[in-house]
Amino acid sequence: MKNKIYYNNSIKEGYYDSIFKKKGGVQSAWHHIKFKYIKNKIRKSKLHLDIGCGPGTFLGLLNKKSIGVDIADNQINYAKKNYSSSKLTFLTYKNRLPLKSQSVDSISLIELIEHLSEKNLSYLLNECRRVLKKNGYIVLSTPNYYSLWPIIEIILNILSPINYNHQHINKFNKKKLLKFIKKKGFKISELNTFILFSPFLAFISFKLALHMLKFDNFFTKFLPGFLLFLKAKK
Repeated sequence: MKNKIYYNNSIKEGYYDSIFKKKGGVQSAWHHIKFKYIKNKIRKSKLHLDIGCGPGTFLGLLNKKSIGVDIADNQINYAKKNYSSSKLTFLTYKNRLPLKSQSVDSISLIELIEHLSEKNLSYLLNECRRVLKKNGYIVLSTPNYYSLWPIIEIILNILSPINYNHQHINKFNKKKLLKFIKKKGFKISELNTFILFSPFLAFISFKLALHMLKFDNFFTKFLPGFLLFLKAKK
C-alpha cells in the first residue's frame, strides 16, 4: 500500500487519542460514539486486527486480544507506549500486513478506506482476505457522501488543524461501497448508516450525547447517517 497521503507522520503523535480522552465537545463525543458502535459489532473474535490503528485508542477500548497496524511510525510508537499489554500488540505496516495467512478472526478498518486510492484499497482488501481465517469478517466505517457529511467536512476544514480535502480521496455511498466490497469476494452481512444527532448534543452535555446513540440508531433507519458501516464475511 504505497499511498501515504494520510497515514504518514504529519499528524501529531497521539492527536486523536488526546481528542478522545478530552471527554468534552463534539469531536470527542463523535469518537466515543463511533467506537462504541463499532465495538458492539465485533463479537466472538479470538484475535482481532485493527488496520490504521493510529494511536491505539480503539483497541484499548475493545478489550480483546488484538493487533494494531499503521503506516505512521509516530502513531505506532505512541500506541506501544500507551496501550501495549499482554493482549495488545502494535506493528508498523510496510508493503503488506505483517501477519501469517489465515491468522485472525476479525478486522476493523475505521475511517481508513476514504484515504486510499481504489488500487491501494483493492490491494489492502486482498491482504485482509489473506490473513482472515475461514468465516472471518471485516467491519469498516467511512464517511457517507449521500448524507450531510460534506457540510461537516467543510466545517472541519475551517476548525480543525487537518485538511480533509487533501485526505479524503475516495468518497463512498452505500451503492459504491457495496459494489466495491462484493467485487473483492466478501459476503455482505450488514450495511447501514450511523451517527446523526447524538455528537452535537455535546454542546449541551457530553454524557447526554453518549447516551443518545440508541435514538440515532432509530432515526438512521429513515434518514442517512454521517457514517457508513459495513460488516462482511470472507
